[in-house]
Amino acid sequence: MPRPAMPVTGLCLRVPLMALGVLVMGAHVAPSPAQAQAPTNTPALRGAVGDSYRSPSLATPATPASNRISAQPPADDALASPDLRPAIPDDDPTSDPLDPLLDDAPRPAAGERAPVVDGDMTLPEERTAIARDGIVEVGEPLVPQDGADPTVIDSRPQEEADLFTTPLENPPAGFDPLLFQIEDIDPIRTDRRPARLFNQEPYDPIGIRFGSFVYFPEVTLAGEATSNVLRLTPADSDVSAEFSSRARLVSNWKAHALEFNARGLTSFHNEFDSEDEAFWNVEARGRLDVARRTNIQGLIAHDVRQEGRGAIDAAVTGDRAQVTTDTADVTLNHRFNRLTVQLRGGYDDIDFGASGDASNTNDDRDTEVTTEAVRTTWEFRPTFSVFGEVETNQRRYNVAAVSDGFSRDSNGERYRAGIDFGSTGEIVRGEVSVGYGTQDLRDAGLSDVDGVLIDANVAWRMSELTTLRFLARSDIFDTNTTGSGGVLSRTAGIEARHTFRRHVVATAGLSYTDFDYDNVVIAESELRGSLLLEYYVNREWTLFGQWDHINFDSNQPNGTWTADDLRIGARWRQ
Repeated sequence: MPRPAMPVTGLCLRVPLMALGVLVMGAHVAPSPAQAQAPTNTPALRGAVGDSYRSPSLATPATPASNRISAQPPADDALASPDLRPAIPDDDPTSDPLDPLLDDAPRPAAGERAPVVDGDMTLPEERTAIARDGIVEVGEPLVPQDGADPTVIDSRPQEEADLFTTPLENPPAGFDPLLFQIEDIDPIRTDRRPARLFNQEPYDPIGIRFGSFVYFPEVTLAGEATSNVLRLTPADSDVSAEFSSRARLVSNWKAHALEFNARGLTSFHNEFDSEDEAFWNVEARGRLDVARRTNIQGLIAHDVRQEGRGAIDAAVTGDRAQVTTDTADVTLNHRFNRLTVQLRGGYDDIDFGASGDASNTNDDRDTEVTTEAVRTTWEFRPTFSVFGEVETNQRRYNVAAVSDGFSRDSNGERYRAGIDFGSTGEIVRGEVSVGYGTQDLRDAGLSDVDGVLIDANVAWRMSELTTLRFLARSDIFDTNTTGSGGVLSRTAGIEARHTFRRHVVATAGLSYTDFDYDNVVIAESELRGSLLLEYYVNREWTLFGQWDHINFDSNQPNGTWTADDLRIGARWRQ
């Protein structure tokens, strides 16, 4: 019997209802961009690496890591942890009995563990299993049978196995929207991930996507008042206005990585034009993934800035020297299971412009530095490794020092041993090391410089609201001071960052630096305290105020001075 035709009115009602149903289902499946960018209850991690405003700390070293952060979130569900087991248990009765994976190969029985494989960074299954309602496990765990295959069943006590697995107290932080992927070039200078953990903020910049690249722009406007602009006694005060910007373009690929950075800062003082800043820097980083456990990372940079008044051999009065630095670094990283080997090489060309009354050309300070290093790391677990490092350098000058006629050409060696806490954990990141350094002057008229080296860059997230950072930096620097072949500089500092309210974050820092001049009776030190308060208006705009107090002590005539700097501004970023 033929089916009667649908009335026109019924058809007109059904079509809009079906379309409305499709829209409702789509709204439940895909969140809106506003929902995806809304802040969560937990403060997100963000590293203010290269922020246009100054950090409260004096020293800002960096740390290495052997594991890269994935550039992609989980493909199936961005809200699901990649380490969690499926919600349906393996023994689900609806599973297919003809599954080819259900063969007769030996597998751990209930209560037994599979052995941990070197290089596997995932959490053990018993640490991440989802609790199943209505099932209560009682009794002691089963004891592995004698003679069991150790490649299939892990017979070690649980407390011993925990030493070689990722602990729950410092799990990996996971996907980082800032895409810091090229950080293993130089453990001291180029790793930004500990600072990323320390600088927790309520909002992460989302960037602007250009194909497979993400662009992060940033602009800062600020005004500054200082009580001692020339860093002298007696002090002269001044005010200034400054403008700074930064552009960062980074790839978002599954393999290999590229990153381009450009920064600039311009300031204008009301009275002392010699203190105006005209700083700019361009940098390119790259990572080539040769194999699963091997990569090559490199960096090239060009930096132009004015020398600080408190720098070694800096001009006390008159125009400051313009310092131009060209840098090229390359690093080979290879992992042999728990053993990682890193080979590094670097080149720096440093050119000093005229200073003072322009009669001081500073040609005797122009330097070429080459560096070679090898580091070996043994990983006990992803958050605890020990390492040893040997580094050599060669410093060459165009002419002998004008002050005493001696050449500052030298060859140096650095020996370090330390502990690495990893650079991807969400609780602790960074490293600490102790060692010995020497700089052998080639001119017989100058004595060699040596001393103990202590380096640290550790960030510790004590809670969701508070983070600490411990900093230490030691090295031997050259000087043209008459009769001295170098200066052993040691810096130690601590920073604390606390979130008072969701949009109000404060940072306090304290650091101390000692300058030990070789073979001369010059003793200098610097004590610096800082306080930074930030108010996050929204995801893009931030208001901030920063106060710095500097106390410089010297046994030279009129060498002791103090300064207080107050800086207030606004920052925009995308």
